[in-house]
Amino acid sequence: MEHSAQHPVDPPPQPPAERSPAAAQRSGPAAPRSRKLVAPLLATALVAILAPVSASASAPAPAPAPQQAGGAQGPCMKGDGSDGWTATSTKIDPKDSHHAFVGNGYLGQRVPPNGTGYAAPGGTTGWPLKTPEYDGSFVSGLYAKGPKSVKGRQAIAALPTWTTLEVATGGAHPDTFSSATAPGRISHYRQTLSLRCGFVRTSLTWTAADGRATDLVYDVLADRNDAHTGAVRLRMTPHWSGDATVTDRLDGRGARRMTASDAGGKESGGQGVAGKESGGQGVAGKESGGQEPRGKESGGGRDSGRTMDVGFRTDGTKTEGAVASTLRTGPGVRAGRSGPTPRADELSNRQRVSFPVRSGRSYELTKYVGVDTALTSRSPRATADAASRRAAGRGWDALFARHAAAWKRLWRSDIEVRGKRDLQSWVRSAQYGLLSSTRAGSGNSIGPTGLTSDNYAGEVFWDAETWMYPGLLAAHPELAKSIVDYRYKTRAGARANAEKLGYKGLFYPWTSGSKGDLWNECHSWDPPHCKTQNHLMGDISLATWQYYLATKDTAWLKSRGWPVLKGIAEFWASRATHNADGSYSVKNVAGPDEYSNGVNDGVFTNAGAATALRHATRVAAILGEKAPASWKTVADKLRIPYDSKKKIFEQYAGYKGTTIKQADTVLLMYPLEWPMSQAKAARTLDFYAGHTDPDGPAMTDSVHAIDAAGIGEPGCSTYTYLRRSIQPFVRGPFDQFSEARGDKAGASDPHAGKPAQDFLTGKGGFLQTFTHGLTGLRLRENAVHLDPMLPPQLSQGVTLRGLHWQGRTYDIAIGAHQTTVRLTAGAPMRIETPEGDKIVSRGVPAVLKTRRPDLAATTNAARCTSAKATSEEPGLYAAAAVDGNGTTAWVPNSADGTLTVDLGRTTRVGQITPHWNTTQPKSYNVQVSRDGKHWSGTGYAGRTPARYVRVVVHGDQAKGKDGKPKPHPGISELTVQRAK
Repeated sequence: MEHSAQHPVDPPPQPPAERSPAAAQRSGPAAPRSRKLVAPLLATALVAILAPVSASASAPAPAPAPQQAGGAQGPCMKGDGSDGWTATSTKIDPKDSHHAFVGNGYLGQRVPPNGTGYAAPGGTTGWPLKTPEYDGSFVSGLYAKGPKSVKGRQAIAALPTWTTLEVATGGAHPDTFSSATAPGRISHYRQTLSLRCGFVRTSLTWTAADGRATDLVYDVLADRNDAHTGAVRLRMTPHWSGDATVTDRLDGRGARRMTASDAGGKESGGQGVAGKESGGQGVAGKESGGQEPRGKESGGGRDSGRTMDVGFRTDGTKTEGAVASTLRTGPGVRAGRSGPTPRADELSNRQRVSFPVRSGRSYELTKYVGVDTALTSRSPRATADAASRRAAGRGWDALFARHAAAWKRLWRSDIEVRGKRDLQSWVRSAQYGLLSSTRAGSGNSIGPTGLTSDNYAGEVFWDAETWMYPGLLAAHPELAKSIVDYRYKTRAGARANAEKLGYKGLFYPWTSGSKGDLWNECHSWDPPHCKTQNHLMGDISLATWQYYLATKDTAWLKSRGWPVLKGIAEFWASRATHNADGSYSVKNVAGPDEYSNGVNDGVFTNAGAATALRHATRVAAILGEKAPASWKTVADKLRIPYDSKKKIFEQYAGYKGTTIKQADTVLLMYPLEWPMSQAKAARTLDFYAGHTDPDGPAMTDSVHAIDAAGIGEPGCSTYTYLRRSIQPFVRGPFDQFSEARGDKAGASDPHAGKPAQDFLTGKGGFLQTFTHGLTGLRLRENAVHLDPMLPPQLSQGVTLRGLHWQGRTYDIAIGAHQTTVRLTAGAPMRIETPEGDKIVSRGVPAVLKTRRPDLAATTNAARCTSAKATSEEPGLYAAAAVDGNGTTAWVPNSADGTLTVDLGRTTRVGQITPHWNTTQPKSYNVQVSRDGKHWSGTGYAGRTPARYVRVVVHGDQAKGKDGKPKPHPGISELTVQRAK
């Protein structure tokens, strides 16, 4: 468990130091440091010169315009971003709401482009709240009564924004830098998210209205080492002399679904219940001073002796809490106490320091934030204040070192994708998203957007168990545990739900908040997914069983796992209906495909129910409990719809082949591992992949990729699906994930609104394409099953480090032809493979064959070769036309387009045939070339040597009756026959 007393196992890295942009230009080397600090810095630091880029073409250039921003970065900022460890924005785009964020699994905060304060970028969020977007701060598990628009059902509460440190110039024409400062007054802008160390740095030059320029550098973090703390460091270099004022603000504009409160009463040094702030009177906040422990600030600083806070009470749930801030000044800041600073509202507080500045000199101020609630403290105001002072007592250097060391420990588990810069960045962004929103020792689960926003009301869905949990479990079982522990924590609500609905056991709501109360927390009643999305019980049961498989923690299984598994088995036994033929049905359900509701015998629902009953029976045997005979009877006789004519599993009884919203039947193969032949699996995957709404939620293609990898059909469709699971959804400079390709998550969903972001559900699915797709990883009671494969596009290899299973730590290095499994810690482990069982021990790795479906014999010279196109619709990429699978397709992003295929070498080719998707072109022609420059042939079907094949497609330029462009023609597969 991460906490403040935990010391880093590794030597703590030095905090990144960055001088102000202009100061770096003029002053040359950094100021001397102590010998003890200089030595490790010289030994390990990597100097990164960060070239300034103007945020706006119209930004005024200050007289002493900075030329570079840099300094000793250390491991946190090294590299140019190509390794995925940093993500950088060099331009402020007011239309882009995909802002950077920091999180430690308990506390999360969006950071606006200006690097500090509250921002509301515009637009509205999606279902169910559909409220204006804002950069929020969230605490895991802190729920409140929602607005009237959702009939008061729960939603995650948002804290007052705690990142604000505003800078004001004095004199006759004062001006203030804040989150609202226009891009036109900002130059030399650079904002970088360090994924390696979990913090955001924003460096810029601000030009005030009167032309005075100031270099500003903000560092923001949520302390990974101490869950209840955050910190904001400001370094400023004015290019003018006079008086400056820095305002530390707790901004109530960021608060949602809470009111002001005492949150715990007096604090030592406080001023009574209401408290006071810089001489002003308040209701919720207070300021104490004079007795805090003094800490050094980056080489020796001064303690301003100021701690203020804001107390709150969440609406409806009435959870007390507080946010506190201690402001410390660094060397050279001779601060005088400001006069009264009236608060803007009862959920805000602020304190100011004014001090003289001289041109060219740098000044540093740091605010240390403490957050706590009654969910984790009997006196949340006292503990929030204490956390703030504790952090201030450590000072920035020590705090950052411990924070970075905690992140370093997390990154011992990592995925390396060689030769693919974009995939590497996306993989690390996906990992960062999940790590930022989960924490060891927590009893809280994770919503679809984690701690990054209140999308989906911040509640818990099946997304947690099915999409985010498996990748976490493989690499970080201590973090994944919180997801299954949440279901144990809310089991009383689940039992009450089942009883009110007339069932036995446990019934978890489709969307869940603080207690799992169906009627107070679940949002989807029309259609009634709250009652019909019963597959959730199977999802929870599977995750619970998987945690046991991953850890072999029998004590946990008995105390926490078994009550959940047993309760869910009792539910399914009471939910199933006995049919006249002896079979059982589950009627009136909705599967994951939310376009169908009120159907009977959903195939994934029923298969999940049978699996849950069997796992509960097995756990009963492990623990010496007696399982009712009815569990096995129902499991064995539940109907599993199958279409014998099409030879595919039927999504539900009577399914007619309609479009589906998202992955449903394909989940039989993974994660359920439902028994079926390879042929049945391939036909089922192809059918449903071709019937899935392309505008549906982002995670679907990740399970298509995993299924394709497991099936191993000749070709490389695994890579097509892998790219489709990520590329259409990446947004903004920080590689955040949108829920949908377009502007709506589900074209046929009347309730769908703006796609959620940062959509951790999609990121979790994408990670599983590596942890479970390419590796073939499946957990067993006494072994790990591996069946590695690699598409040719990843032939440089993929390495997964720091995987965990039952007390062991191991790495999997997938190469183009062989895969090496190395045990790095723990007892020898057994691996179950298609080649037979193998034992891996320290120093004795196992070498497995890497499956390569692309190398299967074929007469199609184009299969799995390189392809490019003049344009592509999102997700319908050029490579799909040559991946060997007719379900995937390349579609141009306009009526006309050109596909060019490089066969890799000159080949004597015969018939060339484009196989079209559902839309035929008005005309097309095929051309060939030896060098890619000189082309010949129209409707080519000869026997000429060629290396390149080009297909020029002409579609219908006219618009349909609805005024929209007609569907574009595309190529599902291009076959180029090798001439004999």
